[in-house]
Amino acid sequence: MGKIKKGLRFLFSMKFALVILGLFVLVCIGGSVIPQGQIPAVYENSYPGWSGLILAVGLDDVFHSWWFILLTLLLCGNLLGCNLVHISGIVNRVKAKTRPLPAGGEAMEYAGDPEKLLNEMGFRKWEPTDSGFYAIRNRIGFWGAWLTHLGIFIIILGFALGQMFTVNYSVFGVPGEEKPVGDTGLLLSIDDFSIALREDDTVEQYTASLTLTDPATGESWSGQSSVNHPWDAHGLRFYQNSTGWAADMTVYKGKELLQSETLCAGEYRAVKDRPELLVMLRAFYPDYTQDESGMPTSASGQIVDPGYLYMLYYNGELLGMNVLRSDEKITVSDYTILFSNPRSYTLIQVKHDPFTWLAGLGGVVLLIALYVAFYLRTEEIWLVQGERGWQVYGRSRKGGELYREKLARKIKEV
Repeated sequence: MGKIKKGLRFLFSMKFALVILGLFVLVCIGGSVIPQGQIPAVYENSYPGWSGLILAVGLDDVFHSWWFILLTLLLCGNLLGCNLVHISGIVNRVKAKTRPLPAGGEAMEYAGDPEKLLNEMGFRKWEPTDSGFYAIRNRIGFWGAWLTHLGIFIIILGFALGQMFTVNYSVFGVPGEEKPVGDTGLLLSIDDFSIALREDDTVEQYTASLTLTDPATGESWSGQSSVNHPWDAHGLRFYQNSTGWAADMTVYKGKELLQSETLCAGEYRAVKDRPELLVMLRAFYPDYTQDESGMPTSASGQIVDPGYLYMLYYNGELLGMNVLRSDEKITVSDYTILFSNPRSYTLIQVKHDPFTWLAGLGGVVLLIALYVAFYLRTEEIWLVQGERGWQVYGRSRKGGELYREKLARKIKEV
């Protein structure tokens, strides 16, 4: 039993909490720096020599790994256990009518009326003791540290559960398109997308006007999402994540219009009646030019002389690659392919975190705890009858020296 109690004391100790908290923070930093949920090739290209370790220990999916869950349980168990261990002592201190004199405290001499001093110090009630008087106010201040631990516990629990159970979706497109939101059954319409520029042509803000529709009920919600200002609707949060260029790809077979689709830069499409023939819009240059080495680039961000970098594949083999200008076309057999109508697309990151409310609750508890701990400070005073008058002792759980200075000042005034 002795070893078990010793082990529990260590698990609920501040030393163990700091170790686990340090590891928890490092893991969260790693999960933020290393891209999560990517295919192995991404890590092999981005972290040569380290990709094997990243995949082996689960750094590619930190917040769903067994060891992250274990760290979370240990940290939450430590905080919860620490609170449970100390709750009985706090209850006893709150209920106690009198308390022992502070160890090592220096007494102040007072020769006046004890009740007048107690009133001047803000005490409205006091208890007689064998040797004088005892008074306490703001007993709730005893709960300050306990509530702080509880608030931190709830925040960490909410964050950890949120990371483990949060679902992310990506929706991208151009104004006028309606796309499904993952497997939710909801549809997201991109009504408009605007880019606000500063006087020097640098981007100030990206803003997407969105409409979310539930086909099952016919309900819809409209709003705007911009950088650092997400939109909340139907339990989902919509982030303006990034943007890029898109264009319309038109395919003719002879003189007959075969298909017309919108391609975002980096996307590809198969020719409808020739699926082995793939067309990819690799990149778009709004103001096409070439650098000193002859590589394609853009002279500005404005659409002046558009250039479309395409890649053509046939049965998986690269058939051709070049930059098309506005009046140029790709001809393959009896197929003619051209690009037109360049415009910006938006990438919306959709996030569903079922435990956001829990982290918010923890924040509220923590704010209350800080108010209780630092504003509603527990203050105590003892008056002990001496041969020449009263010996006065004072103690405050926060700002003890300031409280003693206030007590000394009141003694002189009274």
